[in-house]
Amino acid sequence: MAARAVIILLLIAPIAGDGAPFIGKHRISAALDSPLSSLFKWVSKSPPKNPQTEASLVRFESGYLVETIADGNRLGLTPHAIRVSPDGELIAVDSVNSNIVRITPPLSAFSRGRLVAGSFQGRSGLIDGKPSEARFNQPRGVAVDRRGNIYVADVSNLAIRKIGDSGVSTIAGGKAGAAGFRDGPSEEARFSADFDVVYVKSLCSLLVVDRGNAALRKIFLHDDDCTQDFSSVGFSDIL
Repeated sequence: MAARAVIILLLIAPIAGDGAPFIGKHRISAALDSPLSSLFKWVSKSPPKNPQTEASLVRFESGYLVETIADGNRLGLTPHAIRVSPDGELIAVDSVNSNIVRITPPLSAFSRGRLVAGSFQGRSGLIDGKPSEARFNQPRGVAVDRRGNIYVADVSNLAIRKIGDSGVSTIAGGKAGAAGFRDGPSEEARFSADFDVVYVKSLCSLLVVDRGNAALRKIFLHDDDCTQDFSSVGFSDIL
């Protein structure tokens, strides 16, 4: 109705010498610019397009079998990420209980889990030192170097931790207590709240997949961590 009134008003209003309509002594072009502009935009606006989804096409390949080789409910752990150590054992990160656990082959539904570092009671914190006294806070990533050192993406502590022969230590982050994006010495480095770690032997480095900062970052490791043969890190039974 308002649009019709505007059009009728334009038809009956006198036209000034410069082509602008007026009512009495007042030009109305400025008053009509905004309503007309909105009207034309509304008329010309096209309806939103619906996203196109292609139909699924699944081709199953036969010859594969799914089998449970570790029952976390029975073991009392919730594996979040797993890496294979140089001696073939599984190093699992239990993010729920803030523990690092080792699962020794042969693997079966009756496999045993052993605590590498963290709390038997699942207590969280940021404490370095002896593996049994160390505390993590919702770790979500793990890597193992050639020597057998374990590196942990301790996400809620915003830190990268190392489990080695001398115990648990922090090699980067964790000091600021807040997420960020900063390179530099270990104490000054800062990460986002979403990152993982990957060991790359050819670079003798630990790569940090810093998802929250959309960045790939690198930590140079000690030479002996990349050249010496494997030596197992101590652990204790979790059961």
